Amino acid sequence: MVELEVREPYRIWVRFDNGAEGVIDLSDSAALGGIFSQWSNQDFWRSAHIVADSGAVAWGDGSEIDVCPLSLYLDVTGQTFEDLRAEAPTAGSA
Repeated sequence: MVELEVREPYRIWVRFDNGAEGVIDLSDSAALGGIFSQWSNQDFWRSAHIVADSGAVAWGDGSEIDVCPLSLYLDVTGQTFEDLRAEAPTAGSA
């Protein structure tokens, strides 16, 4: 992931290094409550950032809440994990 823009409420826009981009709605996660209830604090919500070593989107100090970049990529592209596995070259193929 190379770019992130925080949108309101509970939406982020992301762009990946292959050019895939889009808005992701995280309101379903926010509705779960628990740790995600922190997102109702607008200052905390706006603290979203890309974690350099993992590409995850994180809030707070980075260990409080983070979202896996693969999950975000699948949301943006509409693909499933199985779709990505099918596209991946198999061992020994050239």
